[in-house]
Amino acid sequence: MDEETLHHLFNRYYRGTNTEESTDGSGLGMSIAKTIVEAHGGEIKVHSVVGQGTEFEIVLPC
Repeated sequence: MDEETLHHLFNRYYRGTNTEESTDGSGLGMSIAKTIVEAHGGEIKVHSVVGQGTEFEIVLPC
C-alpha cells in the first residue's frame, strides 16, 4: 500500500481505490476491526511495502 492509503486505511468509508473502478465493499471493514481491537484494550498496526506485501499486527492484552 502506498503512504496515502496507509494514512487513511482505518477511516470509515475509505476504500483505497479509484472511484471509477467497480469494487465490492463499503470501506468499513478496517474501521470496524480497529474499533473492536481497541474496545478490547488492544492495538492494531499495519506495515506495508509497495509491490512486496502488507502485514497487520494485532496486539491484545493478556
